Amino acid sequence: MACRKEDVNARCWNRQRPDDDSVLYMGMNWNTRLGIRFASLRGIYGDAFGGFLVGDCLKVAVLMPRKIYGLGRIDELQMLPPVGRALEMDSAIDFFMDSANVWYYGHKTGELWVFDSETDELDSLGPVEPALDMLIEQWEAAGVPDK
Repeated sequence: MACRKEDVNARCWNRQRPDDDSVLYMGMNWNTRLGIRFASLRGIYGDAFGGFLVGDCLKVAVLMPRKIYGLGRIDELQMLPPVGRALEMDSAIDFFMDSANVWYYGHKTGELWVFDSETDELDSLGPVEPALDMLIEQWEAAGVPDK
């Protein structure tokens, strides 16, 4: 469902459950310098340039130089020490999302990967689309912890 958040056109769902709602900020232009730079993420982001999934359990990093309260930009995400550690293990993964500043998600060759910074493990979750669906379902089933 279309909505406006942070003065930006967005796609929102689960709005009736504020702790479980999701929002993707829309308006990514893939025909710009940024679009070319992040072309590997086009299939994941589509027309979005960042957002929150399942409340703020999953944070999809912002691709544009725009500030969105509570979301980091992709450059900031990719410079975090845990992401750097994961890239030491496999430099071909493009990280784009995090959860609780513990789990960092990226993709490589059509698969979704997760780096667990507590256990220092990097694992494939399988093909991107079904893995993202499964991840969202798991967070929804777990419920959003008290904030």
